[in-house]
Amino acid sequence: MVQTIKNKNKFKVFFRRVSTINQDLAMQESADAMYRENYIPDEILIMNEDGVSANKLDIEKRPQMKKLIQMIINYQVDIIYAFDRSRLFRDFYESNYFVSLCKKHKVKIFFTSSGNGQQATDSTLLEGVMNIVSDVEGKNIARRTEEARKRYPPRKLGYIKQKET
Repeated sequence: MVQTIKNKNKFKVFFRRVSTINQDLAMQESADAMYRENYIPDEILIMNEDGVSANKLDIEKRPQMKKLIQMIINYQVDIIYAFDRSRLFRDFYESNYFVSLCKKHKVKIFFTSSGNGQQATDSTLLEGVMNIVSDVEGKNIARRTEEARKRYPPRKLGYIKQKET
C-alpha cells in the first residue's frame, strides 16, 4: 500500500530491501507486522526495494531511498522501521549521512529483527561503528559471492556440449 505524500502528515515508514530478485520480503514483512498494528493505515507508508544491492548501488541509483531522504528533508517522516541497518545501507559514508539526516530532522529509526527489536542509538560514535560493521559485512558478502562464482561457474544442467575435432 503506497500512499500519496501529504505535507501535513508524518508517516511511519516501513522500509524493506532485498538484494536480489531471488529473495523475498516475507521475513521483513513478518518482522514489522506487530509494529504496523500500532498505527492506522493512513499513517503508514511502506517502501520496498526489490532486487536492489546496497553494495553495488549508491543512493542516486536507489529511487525508494532517494524518495525517503526527500521526505525526511521535508519533515514528512516520524519514524522509520527497518529489519536491520543493512536493509537501509551498506556503505559507511551513506549510512552516516542518513543517520545524521534523521537526527537533524528528529526522525527515529527502529530495527524490527528479533535480534534487534530496538531503536537506533543517539550516539553518533556508536552508530558510526555499527555502520562500519555493516559496510565490512557487505564487502565480505560480495567477496565470498564472487569467489564462489569463480570456483563454481554457472552451467546448464543436463547438457554437455562435446567439441568435435
